[in-house]
Amino acid sequence: MKSRFKSILWLALTLLITGHAIERTRADIPNPANDPVFARAREQETINPAQAMDTYVKIKNENARKNRELAAEALYRAAFFGYTILDPDRPSGKTPLERQRDEDIRFIVGDKAHEAIKNLLSEFPDTEAARTAEKIDLKAGLESRIDRRNSILPTYKIIDSLVALTGRNPHFSYWFALVLIAVLVTLLTWPLKLRMYQSQREMQRIQPILKDIQEKYRGRPELNEKIMQVYREHNVNPFASCLPMFIQLPFLWWVYNMIRLYEFHFVNGKFLWIGSALARQFPGYVAPSLGHFDYALLFIYAGSNYLTMKLTPPSDPAMAQQQKTMAIMMTGMMIYFFLIYRWTAAFMLYWLALNLLSAAQQYYYIYLPNKAAATASQGATSATPLAAHSAPSALPVPRENAVPGNGGSTPALSPASTSTTAGTQKRTPPRRKRKRT
Repeated sequence: MKSRFKSILWLALTLLITGHAIERTRADIPNPANDPVFARAREQETINPAQAMDTYVKIKNENARKNRELAAEALYRAAFFGYTILDPDRPSGKTPLERQRDEDIRFIVGDKAHEAIKNLLSEFPDTEAARTAEKIDLKAGLESRIDRRNSILPTYKIIDSLVALTGRNPHFSYWFALVLIAVLVTLLTWPLKLRMYQSQREMQRIQPILKDIQEKYRGRPELNEKIMQVYREHNVNPFASCLPMFIQLPFLWWVYNMIRLYEFHFVNGKFLWIGSALARQFPGYVAPSLGHFDYALLFIYAGSNYLTMKLTPPSDPAMAQQQKTMAIMMTGMMIYFFLIYRWTAAFMLYWLALNLLSAAQQYYYIYLPNKAAATASQGATSATPLAAHSAPSALPVPRENAVPGNGGSTPALSPASTSTTAGTQKRTPPRRKRKRT
């Protein structure tokens, strides 16, 4: 009995040790057994780090369906390689050119590593690679090093100063900094926008002239020349409204890049419903912070985008329906891009503030003046027939028919000469008097 008990004990101990060894081997990430698969990427790490990241992603895409563990390990290796590249103690080049090259590599590899760790935790959360990454807190460590890398850039320092200006309050400082940046961009582009608004108002004013010329010279070769002559006479540039749009594109890219550099801090920011209890009740739909995607803010932004386009009058009234269709299509296209790229609520909030400021400008400088001009035009048109009906018609009256003592203005009518029946005058011959015999 005693020997049997010892046998059972030894068997249980053997199984426990073997199981523990198997578990350690299975949980060993990166797994040495997969080294041959990643051999090429390992070689590229020293020669071309950016290309090594692409190779890891390629292995992940090839094995995403048939071998999830291997695909997840590819993302893990890519993220961990980016973490080592961003090590602040990593030796850099000796010459300025080499140091600049190393700095560029850190930015490229760091951004790809961050994408890799996000994809690992979101697409493969049930794999050993994901569990290992969470255990060592690889995402937080990588983001800390990326943020340290970004902090040396001027654009990062600008937004960080604006957030610090109001005490880094999670409920106020972050969204207020975005609104301040939107106001700053609006002020910088205001002179060009003012020229655009003036040009649009002038285009509206000369539309009747252009319409007459188009009717008069329809199908004739000198039509375009006559239209350009009208533009020159009224000092109107038909392409003036395009320039401010192109000028705003660099600012848009600059702000987008600024928000990306500061994205790890926007996870501390909140705005109205963003970051409230609704985020816990509706995860995935309501953002937990300004650093995440939010559906409600997306549709509010889409509404502001449509409003801004509606307040822009068409240069040609005949194109009003086409402009309305374009407004709907552009708004739908922006919703599509936001859904595909999952841009953060911080970027949507900045664009929303910019749209509202632009809508206010167009309302006061285009919509109200055009409405006043249209009201004045309708008033003048309605006054013309009223004056025509109220003016008395003065017809000349022959003197022989005038009533004496009436200023010669009213004709003398006698029953003997005329008779009126049912509103129609009929001339009757005078009766002859019979002689009495």
